Amino acid sequence: MQLMKNIRIYPSVVFVVLLLTTLHSCKPEKRTLEPAPSQSEGLTMSAWTLYRVDQIDVNKQLAFVESDTLMEVSDVFIDGNPLEVNFKATGDFELNTGAGSLLFPKPVGKWEFDNLNYPSSIIFEKGTPEESSVSLLKPVRPRDANLVLKFNKYCGGQRTVSYHLWFTRK
Repeated sequence: MQLMKNIRIYPSVVFVVLLLTTLHSCKPEKRTLEPAPSQSEGLTMSAWTLYRVDQIDVNKQLAFVESDTLMEVSDVFIDGNPLEVNFKATGDFELNTGAGSLLFPKPVGKWEFDNLNYPSSIIFEKGTPEESSVSLLKPVRPRDANLVLKFNKYCGGQRTVSYHLWFTRK
């Protein structure tokens, strides 16, 4: 009888030892971060085509946030010939004369980010009388399919309306 008890205990001990060995050997792999993607490369690697325009009335009295007054107005800006923008790595930009091009200061010119590592806006024609800045609403890394810019229109020094321009890679 005593011998049978020892035999029953022995396989369970072996099982526990094997289980602990197996669990110990299944450590998660050490993760490393990739280098930060270049937003400059993401912006300049292809041309961009305008596919959606949202208008936001920023002076609406009953709005709690800007998105409460958002209205899609793509039909007004994209009328058969959508705007295409090409940002070049040299710091130049050019756009076709499609609908929506009136929001840009000129059809060709210079561009740069406000901060090369963590951009929040694109500055067009920096240091000139035509200088303008547009906000980046989303990152524009090489893997991102969309570019979203926010243009503000002013009247008498007051912001009256904002446009969110949605572009897709061409």
